[in-house]
Amino acid sequence: MDYHVTLLGTPDISRAGETIYFPYRKAEGVFYYLCVEKTTNRDELVSLFWGSSNEDSGRKSLRQALFHIRRCLGDNVIILQGRNGLKLNQHCGIQTDWDVPEAEFALSRQRFLDFFYLRDCPEFDAWVERQREVQISRCLSYIEKQLKNPAICADVSALKNLMEIWQFWKPWDEKMILTGMKCYAQAENYALGIQLYQEYAKRLQNDLSETPSHAVELLYRTLLHRKKVSFRRHPSTKDTFFCRWTELQTIDEQIFRFLNEETTASVVIEGEVGIGKTALMRQIYNIDYGPNVLKLVSHCYSVEAEFSMKSWRDLFVQLDNLCGKGELHLSEASMQFFPLLLSGHAAEEIASGANSGSTLTNGVLTLFKELTSQWKILLFFDSLQWMDRFSQQLLQRIMIEFGNEQVFLLATCRSDEKKNVRGLLLALQERSLITSLPLLPFTEAETKTVIDTILQPSQDSSINARDIFLRTEGNPLVLMETLRVLKQTTWNQNCPTQIDMLIQLRLEQLDGRQRRVLDALSVHFEHANLEDLEILTSMNSMELIDVLDTLLNAGFIVELPWGNGVVYKFKHQFYKDYIYQSLSMGKRQLWHRVVAEFYDKQKTDVRWRILLPYTIRHYEYCGNAERAATLREAVES
Repeated sequence: MDYHVTLLGTPDISRAGETIYFPYRKAEGVFYYLCVEKTTNRDELVSLFWGSSNEDSGRKSLRQALFHIRRCLGDNVIILQGRNGLKLNQHCGIQTDWDVPEAEFALSRQRFLDFFYLRDCPEFDAWVERQREVQISRCLSYIEKQLKNPAICADVSALKNLMEIWQFWKPWDEKMILTGMKCYAQAENYALGIQLYQEYAKRLQNDLSETPSHAVELLYRTLLHRKKVSFRRHPSTKDTFFCRWTELQTIDEQIFRFLNEETTASVVIEGEVGIGKTALMRQIYNIDYGPNVLKLVSHCYSVEAEFSMKSWRDLFVQLDNLCGKGELHLSEASMQFFPLLLSGHAAEEIASGANSGSTLTNGVLTLFKELTSQWKILLFFDSLQWMDRFSQQLLQRIMIEFGNEQVFLLATCRSDEKKNVRGLLLALQERSLITSLPLLPFTEAETKTVIDTILQPSQDSSINARDIFLRTEGNPLVLMETLRVLKQTTWNQNCPTQIDMLIQLRLEQLDGRQRRVLDALSVHFEHANLEDLEILTSMNSMELIDVLDTLLNAGFIVELPWGNGVVYKFKHQFYKDYIYQSLSMGKRQLWHRVVAEFYDKQKTDVRWRILLPYTIRHYEYCGNAERAATLREAVES
């Protein structure tokens, strides 16, 4: 039968529910020491427990202690190692709460060997204190690791329990209070975060006569602000904003710091097409930051990427409307460029030299200087990648002069077109004026949450969340369009969505060779190598590599290692589906037949056996069912 040893809290040894008592405490202490250290030697034990005695007396006392331990727990509980070594016998069935898994160990609020003292044993007392520090370190290490898990932060009950344990061991720890408040904010439970701060501030004042640091106070004010904002921004049943609350809070915190004149950085939201950049920026724009904040928004368009100052037209239209309503009053010096910018002729005048770029730049800087004397400005630019060169230079000047003190920039930028504004972004990043916030596709769990919210349980039970996730790959735009169709019809793996228009706009930017390569790639079921593409495009390998590099940079395809070479596949399944469906029936059948026959001729190659399943499918798709059946029989045999 096992011995159960309690080391956390008041120590105890039991067997079959009955407590085992030692004749005196030093023998008990020696056993507890072995339970933790597992191995030791006689010299070490004599020093710890009988350090004030001479060596002979200490060794005699140790022999007596070992005798009583063996008499209480069995002769084999301690194993001799040589003449001096001692080891706890793990095969005697000794179970201690010191050796339980970290999850169980960390949740204990009992102090190591609590209320266990030995007279005249300062070395043992020092060892006990070291083990108590080890206990706290193990607990906090586990708790900090758990708090990095988003699932834990989403579970308010588990989060609260972990914070209470941390608070038990380190009641005045600033790292604890900051981590806890941030986790409660991530869980959108601002009330608990505020309560945690209030208890911490009271404890500091009562116990240490101190006040929280500036960082803690700022985070407290941030939570108060977020709590107020959450009432306005919490998604309703009609809201289509999902799974981006962490990113929203990150941006909101930066803006809150900006409005409170704390160190901050403007934000550029980056991501692929349809990832939700504009939706996230719109959520921030809809937050009410008070009457002393002026929000100015402008949109950049690909068709205007070569026209100077077109990117600023929306902003000046907004300013002109505010002046017309009497909500904004500007001097004549600031208003003099409005007619030029509102008419859209700034590009022509700059190009012709009628209005030098420096004159216009200085005029806009003067305007912003006047605006910032009255307001804190939140500057929103959507699709920054399409901003023309002159506008980029102007934005750079504004941010260098006013950035993050009087002007906060929030912009969106497509990651595949980031090269168009790389100079602007690098210049601002070097000065620590902006930071990048990448948006990732929804996870499968997030996709399921969105599906359950949009479709509700009453929808068709045949809808499989995983099927939708694999089809949409977590892209929010594609997902929402797919669900919109599903609300109106039944589930169909090939149901069309309005994402087709967006894909078509991207495809129109490609030349004929690039489009032909994508057409050829769409015919292949999973991926294709250079040889596969050469037979359909009639391009040589060097020409094909150049086209593939362009498509890689544009974000249409990805390159993957395969054996000793590489293969290419579409970055997103919805690109492949759209392009394949756009091919004429005749072209599809012809290309499937060409690929099938090409694979079929490689019978002497080991690759033929690998490609055999694809060869069968290509024959089926080109209408040659007889050859497909013959090859299938070869596979089965």
